Amino acid sequence: MRFSQRERILVSPHAVEQFQQRIADMPAAKARAFIRAGVQVAENVKLLPDGNTLRIRTRRPFPFEFRAYCVFDEERGCFVVTTIVRGDSNVTRQHKRKGQKEKSKTHRAKRRSVGSTLCPLSQEKER
Repeated sequence: MRFSQRERILVSPHAVEQFQQRIADMPAAKARAFIRAGVQVAENVKLLPDGNTLRIRTRRPFPFEFRAYCVFDEERGCFVVTTIVRGDSNVTRQHKRKGQKEKSKTHRAKRRSVGSTLCPLSQEKER
């Protein structure tokens, strides 16, 4: 899915504040214009599991990378950008996962040794 240039997209005041704090400090009108432009040119649009929210990810060469979360407002008959977050979370998430994998192996090993000494029933289930 991709938004057309004529499609009406509203940007909430919260989304503008988040853009100014997280992405680029600029006047509200300019931030709102960048958010709208980013949403309209983005090709990476995903419907989230809740079935109501779209996650729109902007990429370079657009001036800013960010993720915009949008919901459809039935009263207004258009999409509303509700919040903005940084666009580099995939890299951050991959780094976090690497650390968690190492921890989880250690955690599982400790859990097995503790579980085997405390609860003999758990040993019978594993056999």
